[in-house]
Amino acid sequence: MEFLLVPAEEKVLPDRYPAHEERANSMAKDETFSFQLAFYSNAIPYTVKTESAIDAFITCYKTDPVPCTFPKYANFDEWYISDKPFLCPDVLIPLDGSFQPRSRIGWNSLRFVVHGKLKAGTYPIHIRLTTPEGEILADTIYTLTVKDFTLGESRLIYTSWFHYDGIAQYYHLPVFSRAYNKIMDDFVKVAVRHGMNMLLIPMFTPPLDTKVGGERLTVQLVDVAKTEDSYEVNLDRLIDFMKHVKKLGTRYFEMSHLFTQWGATAAPKVMATTKEGEKRIFGWDTPAVGGEYEKFLRVFLPALRARLIEEGLYENCYFHLSDEPNDKHLENYTAIRDLVFSLMPDAKGMDALSHYEFYERGLVKCPVVATDYINPFLENHVEGLWAYYCCGEGHHYLSNRLMAMPGERTRALGFQLWLCKIKGFLQWGYNFYNSVLSERPIDPYLVNDADGAFPSGDPFVVYPSQDGHALDSIRHEIFYDAIQDYNLMCVAEEKIGREAAAKILTDLGFRENFTDYPHDLGALKAARRAAQDAITTR
Repeated sequence: MEFLLVPAEEKVLPDRYPAHEERANSMAKDETFSFQLAFYSNAIPYTVKTESAIDAFITCYKTDPVPCTFPKYANFDEWYISDKPFLCPDVLIPLDGSFQPRSRIGWNSLRFVVHGKLKAGTYPIHIRLTTPEGEILADTIYTLTVKDFTLGESRLIYTSWFHYDGIAQYYHLPVFSRAYNKIMDDFVKVAVRHGMNMLLIPMFTPPLDTKVGGERLTVQLVDVAKTEDSYEVNLDRLIDFMKHVKKLGTRYFEMSHLFTQWGATAAPKVMATTKEGEKRIFGWDTPAVGGEYEKFLRVFLPALRARLIEEGLYENCYFHLSDEPNDKHLENYTAIRDLVFSLMPDAKGMDALSHYEFYERGLVKCPVVATDYINPFLENHVEGLWAYYCCGEGHHYLSNRLMAMPGERTRALGFQLWLCKIKGFLQWGYNFYNSVLSERPIDPYLVNDADGAFPSGDPFVVYPSQDGHALDSIRHEIFYDAIQDYNLMCVAEEKIGREAAAKILTDLGFRENFTDYPHDLGALKAARRAAQDAITTR
């Protein structure tokens, strides 16, 4: 049997010999670290076992492939695993001993994840792969050195939009029912464990990725009552929810958008108790300003602000107006901005955008900028800058976590974020299990491109298991490695200063933008080693 120890970034394809080998590496005491055993399968079941002083901290996963039917847009660059549909390893299935490889003939991989707070030292990890009869097929050792320092709490604020309707639709459960909440908690915990310290909070059903005139399944936490001539709001469920997810590890709250996407022309979907019963009172047919929705906001926003302050939550809340406005929407966006911040003048406002003019005019306090439009913001040294990427940032060698991208392209982001002094990062798809514009639910194991709309992998990074758990993906693990690289550079900066820490990266080819960086895994590994050495020798 042929086998090979390979780094975490390698995507082991059934028909390709692995490109990299790695038999040893190092980590911080509180870092999450991964490596893989690649092996050529001959369609029989196997048993895997590790022997190490840190066995209690090691989890083994089987890597299952899924169809990558839409690798990239036609105008994207060539730095992809394939530009044609292929089977891509992505789903991570936790193992407890025996397993059957998904690829019966060809290369497979097992992923070993070390997670916990370890003592400094060097730990051989003995890995043995056997048949049910006890025949040893693979017998090898990976050496992991734990360096004497910690990364600590993440300095990067990170959110990936949590789609509450996806869980309800996949498991056929009422939103926020007891059974639903149990599954949701697991999805949140997995997100937190991968560095996601900000969570999208559905005050009202988020007006995102929804067809004009269409509706998504209601996921509303604010209880609204329509009276004869005004509105009443009950914020108890919202506050209880925020306190609950805070206990799960959420530090920051991303309050759902107050207006529709791409121009802020209308109100979000808002359900209310009326004299006719429960019904939708606002939506695509409701003008953003100057009507009943404005009247409602004048009741809702001051009450919301006062309650969040009372509960000690307001300081860590960020408020969205409308997602991705452009220069055609300046007038309308200005109107809604003036309205909202006249009612909450001290609120932290944030929105994803690509046009510097919005920031220049003071319309967005916290701009979240697409990485292919961020240069004007970097050149003008915008303080507290955020970045994002989505389906469109797959050209000019920009980092992304698309399924067909090499792992090292995904991982490079962490060093880039630190070098460009980025405070926060946003990605839209933690668990979007819908077709484009949410016209129908999809099966995420078969459809990972929003029904042909976006390159595969863009809409989500976790899979829903049959028993109600969030299954991790290779892309999610590599992305979290990038976040840890960001925090590694923060520790290096504290030890040796910003200039010396930056030189580690610039000497290897990184520049203060998102297009110029080394395109080989060796440079990323060298950056990690240099940063670790700088920390531990001072």
